[in-house]
Amino acid sequence: MPAVLRVIFWTYERGGWQYDILSALILAFIFLTPRAVLDGSAFSKAEEPPIMEQKDQTMTEPALQNFSKQS
Repeated sequence: MPAVLRVIFWTYERGGWQYDILSALILAFIFLTPRAVLDGSAFSKAEEPPIMEQKDQTMTEPALQNFSKQS
């Protein structure tokens, strides 16, 4: 248990072999971990729904005339 606490609290002297090993492990994690793991897309099970493009909602001139006749 004391070894785990020393790793968590990073109590090793700078320049010691333990410090070098921990630094190498951190760098290996940073450079060797796929980007998909870090951004979370590797773990998402549900696909995102496609983005729906909204059509122009303005009424055309004939549609406005029909609308005004119905009112």
